[in-house]
Amino acid sequence: MAEAKKPRAKRATKAASPELKADLIELAAAPAVTALEVVTAAKPATQPKAPEANPVAPEALFSSAKQQGDAFRQAVGEAVTASAKGALEVNGKIIDALNVQSSAALDLWRSAFSPAPLPEALKAQSQATRQAYEAASAQWKDIAESTALWFTKSLEPLHSAFQRPGR
Repeated sequence: MAEAKKPRAKRATKAASPELKADLIELAAAPAVTALEVVTAAKPATQPKAPEANPVAPEALFSSAKQQGDAFRQAVGEAVTASAKGALEVNGKIIDALNVQSSAALDLWRSAFSPAPLPEALKAQSQATRQAYEAASAQWKDIAESTALWFTKSLEPLHSAFQRPGR
């Protein structure tokens, strides 16, 4: 059975009286008035003299900017050349690694299918697997080192261009 809703008692609202509002406004304005009086009584600070700058000829600025632009263009060209060489070297190493790994996998399968007693076949397979793993890990380590060297050599010209004393 549904219960009928009971009317709620109205709460007393927190309406402030106009007298209370006026007092709050006066209280808030009091610190601002005293701070304003202190500020108007203070003297303005004197500004120090700015050092005089010697005028620079526009030709000198243009010449310096042109030299810096040329140096930056040359550094970017060197960086691109070094990056291309590094990419070719790393790509060649990756292709060599994949060829060696595919040859090792074929040798592993050949040794597994050769007619031999089971213990010798297992020994040959485990030995071939170990050799393939060692070769692959050495090749991928070499590729990682070549990649790090590639990025280092690619960024050297830009780094040196930004570190020049004329900048």
